[in-house]
Amino acid sequence: MSTTFEFILPDLGEGVHEGRILRLHVPEGADIAEDAPLMDVETDKAAVEIPSPRSGRITKWHVAEKELVFVGNVMVTFEQDPEEDREAPPTTAPRESMQTPVARATTAAAPSPTHTPSNTRRPASPSVRRLAREYGIDLATVTGSGPGGRLTRADIEAAAQTPSPSPIATQLASTPTSVPTTPVAAAAVRADLEGVEDNDDYGAIVRSDLSQARKAIARVMSESWATIPHVTDCNDADITQLETMRREFTDPSSPDRRVTTLAFVMRAVCRALMKHPILNASIEWETQSVIYHRYVNIGIGIDTPRGLVAPVIRDAHLMGVGDIADQLASITHNSRAGSFSIEDTRGGTYTISNAGAMGRTRYSTPIITPGQVACLAVGRMRKMPWVVDDEVVPRLILPLSHSMDHRLVDGGREIPFIEHVIDDLEHPMRFTL
Repeated sequence: MSTTFEFILPDLGEGVHEGRILRLHVPEGADIAEDAPLMDVETDKAAVEIPSPRSGRITKWHVAEKELVFVGNVMVTFEQDPEEDREAPPTTAPRESMQTPVARATTAAAPSPTHTPSNTRRPASPSVRRLAREYGIDLATVTGSGPGGRLTRADIEAAAQTPSPSPIATQLASTPTSVPTTPVAAAAVRADLEGVEDNDDYGAIVRSDLSQARKAIARVMSESWATIPHVTDCNDADITQLETMRREFTDPSSPDRRVTTLAFVMRAVCRALMKHPILNASIEWETQSVIYHRYVNIGIGIDTPRGLVAPVIRDAHLMGVGDIADQLASITHNSRAGSFSIEDTRGGTYTISNAGAMGRTRYSTPIITPGQVACLAVGRMRKMPWVVDDEVVPRLILPLSHSMDHRLVDGGREIPFIEHVIDDLEHPMRFTL
């Protein structure tokens, strides 16, 4: 005799009470194996992949994609036969390992319209499947290089680098050269926008709901801008010598270690924060107090498909440049793969935004995270004519934009701090690897 089981949305982490359904992995009437991907739920911190709590048949979904749901809501009803160990069909292969919903984060993206999903299930881990969804890659079109033809991350990344002609490109290529491309054809390039087709007073529009992540970012940015009087100090650092040393550096104990310029910037910031602790403090208005932190936890702003996130590197002041570089590589990979937890973004005392990694930006006004008093934006380095010993020579210049909370930090406190950072960057032998 079969039994039924109702699955409710579990606790998704401290302070997280709601989320939006991004994707339901299994249709009604289909079988699923225990621990196979059941659904993706986006919270204001991360997109969480919820595994199936047991094997069975999906008899009824109580939610739909794009629906806002709350912790404790019934999500799905299972039918389970205790005398028969159901084996999941190929579309719901078991996950490789069991993790809690908070620790198992994913970034779900709609498949690209240029790829048609296939019914053929290719052997691949959940993380590789997530990566394929992010790139809009149909797994059936990729040849696996792993054991038994298993798809690897490298296979997906290689496939993403190989452009495939879109229907629009194919149509334009077949159009006689005597026929010019019309504005209508150009507008069709953006037909992949998600949302509801609509019209305003001037023409066609697409109305798209804000994601949970973007809502959270908007709330934090609004709170920061409305409550913190920002003052931004823009400077330049001549990192010619630093870059020469960085490129020539090889760690004998770890030959594959890649030390980035950002690692040096972060080390310089840590050294300056220890000397100027007011920039590593916070304001506690309830007690009218200044809280000085004896630890330095640096949040690093990283651009991801879900928006900007700032995972925290804890006790960064105790690390050398090499250790910092390892931590940066790890959090960058985890953030872009979606494999980080909400807790990983908490506890920061200072934030660095690597704005230059996103494009050609030089100076900006970084927004201070509430609970902190400063934020540094690192722009795109470039060679510039520079005066050295009364001669104009080409030098590699790094733009720095530093925002401070003017309620607590004024120029008399901020300027010595940023000068300490610049002096370190311009005299890299001060660093200990």
